[in-house]
Amino acid sequence: MNEEEIKVLSSGDKSGVLQILEKFLKDNENVFTFPNLSMNNNRVSLWAALFQLIQEPSLESVHAMCLSALRILSRDKLEVDAIVCEKWIIILIDKAGLFNFLNIDDETRPVEIIPQKEEAIEALKCLCNLALNSEVSRALCAHTAIAQGLVARLRSYKDIPYKDDIMLFDMKLLFILTALRQDISAKIKSELHGMDYLISCLNEIITEASVDPDVAGACGGVTGDSHCFLQDNQQAIICEILKIQFNLTLQNSLDDQVDEEEEAIYLRLMPVLTTLLSAHVSTEQKLHELRNNIVNVLVSVPSKFYPYLTPDFNEGEKPQYVYDTKNMESIQSLIQFLLHRLTITTNTSNQNEYLCPILTVLNKSARSCRAHRKYLRQEVLPPLRDVSRPPEKGSTLRNQLCRLLTTPITAIRDLVAEFLFILCKEKVGRMVKYTGFGNAAGHLAQKGLLSGGRGPVVYSSSSEDSDTEEYLEAQPHIDPVVGCTRPPRVNPFEGMTEEQKEYEAMKLVNLFDKMVSTGVVKPARVGPDGRPQPLDHVLEMREHPPNRPQS
Repeated sequence: MNEEEIKVLSSGDKSGVLQILEKFLKDNENVFTFPNLSMNNNRVSLWAALFQLIQEPSLESVHAMCLSALRILSRDKLEVDAIVCEKWIIILIDKAGLFNFLNIDDETRPVEIIPQKEEAIEALKCLCNLALNSEVSRALCAHTAIAQGLVARLRSYKDIPYKDDIMLFDMKLLFILTALRQDISAKIKSELHGMDYLISCLNEIITEASVDPDVAGACGGVTGDSHCFLQDNQQAIICEILKIQFNLTLQNSLDDQVDEEEEAIYLRLMPVLTTLLSAHVSTEQKLHELRNNIVNVLVSVPSKFYPYLTPDFNEGEKPQYVYDTKNMESIQSLIQFLLHRLTITTNTSNQNEYLCPILTVLNKSARSCRAHRKYLRQEVLPPLRDVSRPPEKGSTLRNQLCRLLTTPITAIRDLVAEFLFILCKEKVGRMVKYTGFGNAAGHLAQKGLLSGGRGPVVYSSSSEDSDTEEYLEAQPHIDPVVGCTRPPRVNPFEGMTEEQKEYEAMKLVNLFDKMVSTGVVKPARVGPDGRPQPLDHVLEMREHPPNRPQS
């Protein structure tokens, strides 16, 4: 936009303004930077002209177009911090209709408070861009009543005829503000009780979601089930709400201690998450997106509330996955999500991002609830049959997790090892049986269990480790280090004279000595605490024979 066009906008000539705005919107719908506006202070002049037009009641017909132009301009981060001011932020909040819902009684809500659709949505989009791109804008928002307005409108969506559109961008704005402004997040959580209203919104969407058995079957469910089917717009709104809830609960993730108010919130939240984990959506991609956001929220949920993911099923219900009278569909959904994440994790660079949340959730689930652990055990570590291949070879869930036991990403390695260790009831022998001692050695060394035994947690006394006939037959031939049987090998010393054997042995000794002296390896033994202890010389191992792990 050139200087002449900006002057026309500043003049307020309606026909000229309309023509210029139409051309600008058409030409720049997919443009994200405007370097030409940096000349002659054109950027400031253009923003000022547009806000001046928005404040002119006689030009109400072009207000939506002005807001659309501001929405496009606000994509560009350049000079935004220097341009934006509190007055403009307040104008956008007002146009978004957020001030209308303050101090409005739930019982007597006049129709006049409903904002115009086009103006409200464009203003919200503009606020989203500014909040995302400008620290100054976020600070200005923190000094307004935007948080109060957004939370107040959470109670009023049923009165807005175009609620899906406005709700989506309300949630996007709330997510950005709670993610990037800790003071706004704290206010929404503590003062405004935002979690309560967000959970109510989720419940309303679930209630409105259609229950269509045919659609559910087409989306991967069982024909005749009663799972809700979320439309695309409902799925998008729910994902944004879950992102906000993640921001609001994130600070609790390291502490399982909750007060009465937080406990009440989690007791309301868990049934909602349980329902959403079993919900159907239109595409597999949207399903993974939904489950990803649910998992992120569950990371921050204290372990004591995890049993609520698997309620007892009522008479007449026919859940697809059941264990010990519990509906295990939520846990099965988490397993399916883990399998998906393992499939798309192609290298170590994205392991943390893709796997850390779901592994954390499964760890908490297995440790917090006996039924969860047993169900996960039968899905992840079923009774062994074919032990001819190492545990890390193959495509089963156990195989894929065993491969991660040697990943260089220590956070993932530790989470996987702890998960498998919990499923093995923290028994060293059982862990070695399913993973091989080589894969498990690092984790056992960290826990001081290289010499065998079990962890400090006491589990149920039932064994639940019945061996198959195939495993019992192969057991005498299993090498516990690699966790599988090995084919008979030719004796390398066969046909050698004693002198040749001694020569080869000395070569091996010299190689070991060279590695030790150059620091490539350091000899160690398992100490009384079950952890490796370094030795000054390999000959010390003759004085203290190493403890062998129980297999």
